[in-house]
Amino acid sequence: MRTWRHLRRSLAFSLTVRIYGFVSLIILGVVGYLLLHEHRLLDRELQERGLLTAGHLAQQSVDPFLREDDYALFKLVQLLRGGRGATRSEEDRIAYAMVLDTHGRVLAHTEPGRVHTTLTDARTQAILDHPEPSVASLAGPAGERLYDVAVPIRMRGLPIGAVRIGLSRAPVDRVLWEQTLKVLGVLFLLMLVGIGSIWRFSRRMVQPIQRLRDSAQAVQRGDLTQRVAVDRPDEIGELAAAFNAMTAELARSQTELGHKEEMRARLLEQVITAQEDERKRIARELHDETSQALTSLMVGLKVLEQRPDLVEDKEALADLRALTAKTLDAVHDLSLQLRPSVLDDLGLVPALERLVTEFGRTHGIPVALETNLRTGGRLPPAMETTLYRIGQEALTNVARHASASLASLVLERRAGVVTLILEDDGQGFDVANPLTGGRDGRSLGIFGMRERATLLGGTLTIESTPGAGTTVFVEIPLPTERTDDPTPPNPYPPGR
Repeated sequence: MRTWRHLRRSLAFSLTVRIYGFVSLIILGVVGYLLLHEHRLLDRELQERGLLTAGHLAQQSVDPFLREDDYALFKLVQLLRGGRGATRSEEDRIAYAMVLDTHGRVLAHTEPGRVHTTLTDARTQAILDHPEPSVASLAGPAGERLYDVAVPIRMRGLPIGAVRIGLSRAPVDRVLWEQTLKVLGVLFLLMLVGIGSIWRFSRRMVQPIQRLRDSAQAVQRGDLTQRVAVDRPDEIGELAAAFNAMTAELARSQTELGHKEEMRARLLEQVITAQEDERKRIARELHDETSQALTSLMVGLKVLEQRPDLVEDKEALADLRALTAKTLDAVHDLSLQLRPSVLDDLGLVPALERLVTEFGRTHGIPVALETNLRTGGRLPPAMETTLYRIGQEALTNVARHASASLASLVLERRAGVVTLILEDDGQGFDVANPLTGGRDGRSLGIFGMRERATLLGGTLTIESTPGAGTTVFVEIPLPTERTDDPTPPNPYPPGR
């Protein structure tokens, strides 16, 4: 059954069926026309013979008719059925013969019981009213088809009676049927030979197209080395040449695109590395220089506040000291956002714990953190930085867009893969729109998270439905080659 379905879908089978059907229709049409033409010729020949026989009988019936010799007329009509010189085919062909007078009375008949009867049927009346040779198609007593041939008996040009002969059409039908069977037998043999020839012709026609199909499927699977032999000068050969040119151009474009993608990845890695270096440098300067300067300013304001000659300015000094303390806290928070030192010093899990704690305190959205990385060695620094930045960006999106009341963060290491899952109960969104928006903040954030994961050979998947929250899945494979040092060199080196 499967082979039959495959065969029915093949172009060779379809082409064979159509050509065979078209040729068969033409042949059957021609044969049908020839058989119909033969049938007409045989009918015409039968009618002409009937007219000739009836005319001959009419000529021989003149003298007996004038002498009113019914016996002589009877002998004449009987000669047509079984007399000397009559053949078996003639006996089978003539169903009846009769001689009528001008009143329709039967003077002689091949059936003696019908002699001296008067015929009043429409055919007889037509013959008597129009005394001319004529042929009419009638049905015999047993339902057989007959030709009724009528010829007038004339004396000096005047009709004195008529001769009627009934000719059976069975010999014509028998001859035609025998010819039909012979023709159909020959056609059957020719069609058996023809269908094999048409099938071989169709296969030869379809083989180049099948090669093109196989090559196109191989190209679809990514094999751009496929080429099709150009062995025909017709349109199929031109199609094969165009396919080869297209495949070569695709291979060239893919190679060029691969080089561009490799350069883009390297450039992006350098940009991210430079960004992390700059963040570390700025965070360290804010912590070491700006924070210390603000701390010194606070101490100086405290000293001024305690001087007795500045009692009147004590309240203003206190306000300045409070503003300085607030600015110091803001600088500290900014330093942590740029590059938390706990990520470099203690690792990813403490950094995420501090991140979710500060996120809950700042935005009022509690975040539950679950991980199996509290024990065991640390992840590679590059992976820790990537996972931290992805988690930070995902939480930022929750705060800006989700309108969530609760979130959870899961970090697991299983089967050589580290997985980070962030889920919220917010309003959700249509995943397709932010990815095509281009300038929307959320789409840029998603693009950045995906690029960070891709740089380490990972994937980022987002599942969301409007009104049903959002889930971010990140999977990054662990490096296959490990050294004795549990923390391999970081592609994001620390700042100066």
